[in-house]
Amino acid sequence: MRLASYLLDGAERWGFVVDEPATGQVWVVEPARAEAFVGRYASIPSSGLVASRPRFLGDDWPATLAEFLALEDEGMTALSRLVTYVERFVAQTDATLLPRAGSPVEDVELLAPVPRPRLYWGLVANAPSFVRNKPGIPIVNLFPLGHQRPQGAAIGAGAPVTFRNGHHRPLMAYNVELAVVIGRAGRYIPLERAMEHVAGYTVVNDVSGTYYYDIVPGNAGRGYALPERYSDWLYQATASWGGKKADTLAPMGPFLVTKDEVGDPYDLLMYTRQSGRTRDRAHSGATLLGIERVISWYSSFASLYPGDVLHFATMGVDGLPVLPDDVADPATRLEVEIEDVGTLVNPVTVADGPVRLDSHPSYAVRQVASSGTPVLEAPDDWTAGSARHFYTSFGNHEAAEESDGLARLEVPRFLNGPASSLGGGPVDIPRRATDLVLSIELAVVVRALAAQVEDGLELVLGYAPMVSVCDRSFADAVVEPARTGERGIPAMYGRWADGFNVVGAPLVPLPDHDWRGRAMSLEVGSRAVSGSTSDYLAGPGELISTISAMITLFPGDVITLGSTTARLRLTRAEYEAGVVVRGGIEGLGQVHAAISPVTR
Repeated sequence: MRLASYLLDGAERWGFVVDEPATGQVWVVEPARAEAFVGRYASIPSSGLVASRPRFLGDDWPATLAEFLALEDEGMTALSRLVTYVERFVAQTDATLLPRAGSPVEDVELLAPVPRPRLYWGLVANAPSFVRNKPGIPIVNLFPLGHQRPQGAAIGAGAPVTFRNGHHRPLMAYNVELAVVIGRAGRYIPLERAMEHVAGYTVVNDVSGTYYYDIVPGNAGRGYALPERYSDWLYQATASWGGKKADTLAPMGPFLVTKDEVGDPYDLLMYTRQSGRTRDRAHSGATLLGIERVISWYSSFASLYPGDVLHFATMGVDGLPVLPDDVADPATRLEVEIEDVGTLVNPVTVADGPVRLDSHPSYAVRQVASSGTPVLEAPDDWTAGSARHFYTSFGNHEAAEESDGLARLEVPRFLNGPASSLGGGPVDIPRRATDLVLSIELAVVVRALAAQVEDGLELVLGYAPMVSVCDRSFADAVVEPARTGERGIPAMYGRWADGFNVVGAPLVPLPDHDWRGRAMSLEVGSRAVSGSTSDYLAGPGELISTISAMITLFPGDVITLGSTTARLRLTRAEYEAGVVVRGGIEGLGQVHAAISPVTR
């Protein structure tokens, strides 16, 4: 089956794709309307179908494709039966079902199949091209390196990849990637059961730009190069992955193709083209870390949910450059194709000014802008479960060079992780965990949908203490001699487990934004450390301005200024029986986190 999310008459809809036998026209059919049509037809006495009136989900078809995926196996089974029935019905009985229950694909706006992915996780360095002929890489650590993309990065087929603020200078890059869409929730998934959790596949165009390279002082125009002071992995990731997290730079689609339609996901030809001309061809069999291993690994520390999207890195050239003249040409089209999965085509647009949020190419942004609730009016309107995105700054304190080996920079480091890593209650420590590093941090919550924010403090809804847990098992798994990314990424992954970042409530508004000079404390049993919010380098305003220059922030998003030296380390033996962590920031309240290992 080919499944699509789309807009018709301003409303989000979803359906399955049918090729009309007589004309070859491609239709997208809404399941609820198709079942209703078939039901009405079956009630006609002369139809001969009265005794076997078909029923699939009746009135229980969900309104969106993401909600349908949440039905898991029950939904897929019912839909498969309906699609088979409709295809036969259209071919043999009454093809007027198509205009009565669907629309020509060419007449609708295709969205990304999952328009608002909770997890949009893209692997990097996942093919032999990253290690072959590299004398400095004697071994490869077989765990995924990858980044989480915000919802504003997702666009559908035909929507413009939009570069703003000179993000296209001096070049941009892109390549085709195979994406897996999760269809069954799971945690601690055995490798041999991993494919049972896959709904199907889609195509992702992994686009990147150079904005976060260019804003490094004196670095404008140097492309993907950085000066020595910025060569630590966490700023390299900020620059490289920040250029992938930017709005519209992760087209997805055109359809979700269910896994039964693809015989072998490791035997697919993959093509990257520009305006019809071939740029690169590759093969999915080049994958180093396959679907099963990645699903099993991710679920070893965090839950996967229906509608989560994992894309598996380029199998060919890493980032095909598109020169400024081509980027500025309105006729330029970025085209990526995967055999048996589909062809995704997007134009390129250069926007020198702000992009209107209510007509944004990303439906996730546009939907919130047009919803009538793009602003949280009061701190009580927010809960940790309502956040869509979670951003963390790294090395953002006075002693970072001494304690973490991270130089003081003019541009703050930031990365984002899944919002499911935020929580407000007990913290279950995964079975894989070893030592934990606990920190007390200052967190802020974004009050409104916004991009290109000059005064970031105006966007702060409230402040809160956050107790963050970082699992050292990721660092323990690194085998030396390792690559820089393999050593650096555990600082990010260690915070990604479900509920590992506990935010205090209620949020505290600070009318004068006097967040500096506040005492910070962290206690576990008789052990205690202290610090001050004055230890931070970049404040909330600077972080918000830096992130929002390319990435639309959503109401309820959480940004933490990161850890300082106010940290405690716990061995598994120390927390095996369960402990309570107490953290606080002067004037902003306390946060308690009960920590215990998972035993089930």
